[in-house]
Amino acid sequence: MTHPAAPGGRTAPGTRPYGVPSALPLVGIVGGMGPLASTELLRTVYHSGDGRREQETPRVLLWSDPAVVDRTEAIGTGDLEPLYRAVENAVRGLVTAGAERVVVACVTAHRVLGDLPPDLLTRCVSLVDVVHQELIRTARPHLLLCTKGTARAGILTSGPYADRAVPHLVPLRPDDQEALHREVYHVKRGGDPLRTAGFLRDTLPRYGVRSYVAACTELHLVTRAVAATGRPDGFSAIDPLTVVAQRIKNGEL
Repeated sequence: MTHPAAPGGRTAPGTRPYGVPSALPLVGIVGGMGPLASTELLRTVYHSGDGRREQETPRVLLWSDPAVVDRTEAIGTGDLEPLYRAVENAVRGLVTAGAERVVVACVTAHRVLGDLPPDLLTRCVSLVDVVHQELIRTARPHLLLCTKGTARAGILTSGPYADRAVPHLVPLRPDDQEALHREVYHVKRGGDPLRTAGFLRDTLPRYGVRSYVAACTELHLVTRAVAATGRPDGFSAIDPLTVVAQRIKNGEL
C-alpha cells in the first residue's frame, strides 16, 4: 500500500502520512504539572460526542513529565532556572516532533513562558491570554482562584489584554488563598475534586460574586467533576483548559 507523495519523497500537500486528510493542526501539550490535570485536558479534547470519524478527531502530542520542580516553590525561592529549562526543553521537544501550536498546561509555569526564545514563544498559546480574553468578553467580576505561586508572581495581572481584563478579577484574601492552595494539592494527590467544589460554594458568596477563574489547571478537574454531576451550583467559571480544548477540537489554535 502506498500513500501520496510529493517529488523527493515528501508527503503531498493536504495529506498526512498514510493518505489521511490533514484537517486539524498538530497541537503539543506540556503536561505533567500535574499529570492529572493534563490527562483530564486530553479527556476533554476527545470527549466531544460530535460523531466524527476517528481520523477527523484532534491531533495531540502530550509531553508529561511530573519531575518538573514545584512551580510555587521555585517562585518562592527565586530559583527559576530549573523551571525554565524544563519548560524550554518540553516546548522544543514538541515543536521538533511536529507540533504547530503548544499549550503549557500549568498557569504557574507561565512565569517563565515569556523568557522562551522567540522561535518557541510564537508557537505557544498563553493560558493567561485565554483567561483575559474571556474576562473581557463576559465583562463581569470573577474570583481569581490560583496557586500561591501564581498569585505571588502576579501572573494574571500582566499581558497584552491585562488593562481591560484585570479590573474584572477579584483576588482572594490571604487566608482563603492558603485554603485554596491546600485544596489544589488535595486534587493533585488524587483527592475528590468535588470536595473542592464545596470549598467554592462556601467561598464565592463571601466575595459577592457568582463567577470565578479556574487559574490553576488542577481546577479543570473540579469544573469537569461539577459538570458531570449535572448540578453546576449556579456558579459559572472561566476555565482556560476547557476553552483551549474546544479550540483544539475546532482547529482554532
